[in-house]
Amino acid sequence: MKNFTLAIAVLLVMASFTTNLTNSKSVVLSDYEGTLLESAPILENNSGDVSVTFTVNENVMVSSALIGSSNEIFLVENGDSNSSKTVTLDLKPVNGKVETTFNNIYESNYDVAAMDALLNAKEPERRPKGAIMWD
Repeated sequence: MKNFTLAIAVLLVMASFTTNLTNSKSVVLSDYEGTLLESAPILENNSGDVSVTFTVNENVMVSSALIGSSNEIFLVENGDSNSSKTVTLDLKPVNGKVETTFNNIYESNYDVAAMDALLNAKEPERRPKGAIMWD
């Protein structure tokens, strides 16, 4: 009887470690080499509320948008830092499914001079004369 009670107690302890009482599931995405991500993104589904958590360089700008049915995450390289930050974003389901894509934009891929010109644009010194008519 003593062994039986001990066996039941061990089974209950093991069951408590394997049972998910919070109704949440996690998935670790492992293919992140060659991206601006410093750690593998972790997708977590907590009773239908889906979020993604990942680590990037402190200088990487992070934004997200729902485009069509995909949660697009944009990572824009903006220099380098010796520290990193952890980002958690909520993902929106479309028709009961959650899709996400990481878009990596490196400094070498965008024209810094054009961006600087747009940010520092001034009003023209003289305006053209005449009128534009639209029919």
